[in-house]
Amino acid sequence: MVLAMADAAAPKGGNTLVKALFKLLVTVAIFGAIFAEFGGGPVSVPAEKLHTVGLFAKANPEMPGIVGKIKAKVKGTPLPEPTVLIPTEEVCTQAARGAAVFVMVDGKPKKMKGLRHCQDDHFAFVYDENGETTIPADQAQGQVGILTWGFALLEIDYADLKREILRVDPAVFIPWFLFAIFIKLVGIFANILRWDVMLRGQGLKFDLKYLTSSYFVGRYFGIITPSTMGLDGWRLYDTIKITGKPVECATALAVERLIGLVGLLATILLIMPFVDTSGRSLGELVSAMAVPLACAVIFAFAMLVKPTWFTWLPRLIPVAKVRNFVQNAITSATAYSSKRSYLLFALAMAIIGQVTTIGMYFANARALGVADVSGTELAYATAVMTFGTFIAPSASGEGVRELVFVNLLQGKTTQTMAFLIAHLGFWIEKLPLSIPGGLLLFLNPERFKPVSQEELAAVRQGATPPAT
Repeated sequence: MVLAMADAAAPKGGNTLVKALFKLLVTVAIFGAIFAEFGGGPVSVPAEKLHTVGLFAKANPEMPGIVGKIKAKVKGTPLPEPTVLIPTEEVCTQAARGAAVFVMVDGKPKKMKGLRHCQDDHFAFVYDENGETTIPADQAQGQVGILTWGFALLEIDYADLKREILRVDPAVFIPWFLFAIFIKLVGIFANILRWDVMLRGQGLKFDLKYLTSSYFVGRYFGIITPSTMGLDGWRLYDTIKITGKPVECATALAVERLIGLVGLLATILLIMPFVDTSGRSLGELVSAMAVPLACAVIFAFAMLVKPTWFTWLPRLIPVAKVRNFVQNAITSATAYSSKRSYLLFALAMAIIGQVTTIGMYFANARALGVADVSGTELAYATAVMTFGTFIAPSASGEGVRELVFVNLLQGKTTQTMAFLIAHLGFWIEKLPLSIPGGLLLFLNPERFKPVSQEELAAVRQGATPPAT
């Protein structure tokens, strides 16, 4: 599998432009899907009801998320009403905090596009019955339109985005944005040091400058690939090509990734007790997995420190793919069982890498002027998002990071701002911190020249590629 990743990441000349265009199309498609909306539109209500209690409602904060609902059903506990009636004056203040607001139609709540009716936190506008022309709320007569949502992955429209982006203060945005790039760059160098010490643990010594350039080229290849496949595939290919030692290079990378996962799960568990996840389905779901996640961290750490304790385990696993994965993990970890200082250093670098990612998203929030979301909440959303990009199918995490942030920051800020905090991280990761790898490819054609099938075959066999 790891050699297949290396094949996929290796530059092969003429296919590069086609792959780049394909990656661009994938990104555009995902971005479009985020904003796709099906159904919805204006609903007609009498203007005389606009300022009476009974027309508008908000989501009931006592309503649990999916885990709480399942528990209530098992226990036979009745659930609270899904909505609570609110006066018109509260619609905009609730919507500005990210709370879901509703218009009651024939006694049933329909989620409305609250902020499209607001100005300066006041309910200022309604629409005609076609939803096209705005009407001042205090001048409305007859039947008027209230905009409602249909089905959408994220309840954000372009008008919301435009409004929030225009509110950003450049004097605040620029310094925080530059800090976000800097702090993430620190994390990248921590990841390079972690890779270096893992290679040294296999007796493979590289110049740090070489590993740094290789890492950034890998980031360039990984701009659109799922999770870190492009980055890991390139690193594996590049080190095998130089050393002719596929087993050692793959072992270093496998243990590095395992240590990174341990650091990530430990971060989630450490932050979890300090975050209120009630009413947020994803947050409740992750919290409900606290015990399995803790067991996974303990198991993985024990496997790293004492892999010989688990040599019997693969024989008990009936599924071949899972059995092979566990066997490979144990075999890889065995190579470091007598080098615990290497493991501890790598774990420290993994934690620094995660902390700097949290720092980047904290800086993103401040750059966008979001002050109501605490650092703890941003840290938890960041850690869960990173875990989500490991396990969910996506192109370089696009879509996953936005969905996680919107769900976990629900009620703390608007969906639009939660989306922008997450999405700004995508552009930081993929432009200033990945494009330099493309420049290295362009400026060093001999160092990163296209490879032949003979060279790939040599990599697979563990031999040094033939000289050219």
